[in-house]
Amino acid sequence: MTSNALSSLRSTSSTLLKQILLLLAFMGVMSSSALAQGFSAAVDLTAQDTYQGMQDDDLVLIDVRTPEEWAQTGIAEGAHPISMLDREFLNQLALLQEENPGKRVAFICASGRRSALVQAELERRGYENIYSVYGGTTGSRNAPGWIREGLPISPWSAN
Repeated sequence: MTSNALSSLRSTSSTLLKQILLLLAFMGVMSSSALAQGFSAAVDLTAQDTYQGMQDDDLVLIDVRTPEEWAQTGIAEGAHPISMLDREFLNQLALLQEENPGKRVAFICASGRRSALVQAELERRGYENIYSVYGGTTGSRNAPGWIREGLPISPWSAN
């Protein structure tokens, strides 16, 4: 990758981070229609379907929570911990997609709300075959989530 392309990707990553933070700031006041409608098979996967996709080697899972959250609960076994707040988020996403051509990408957070925001913003930017895990890692009032489904969790540490 050329230095100009890398610089452009970093700038885009920084812009995405700012947009996601802005969306998060307004989450309590406004919710997008996609989030308000609940589960949508076009953009959401259940925890079980996500796990099966990983087992079938058809899907890459990215945990977009913070390192503090990963340390607290662990991460879904086989997931890639890349915080949505990381300045290198788009660079790391691009690398994972290069390493896993043709595979679907799913994002997971605690309850599914942040991963839905990430999925929606990336889809708006033209990304394809990207999904949000409905109910996230710890669940929501609408879905049990990864842990309550009894799916495997791996411990995470910053080391």
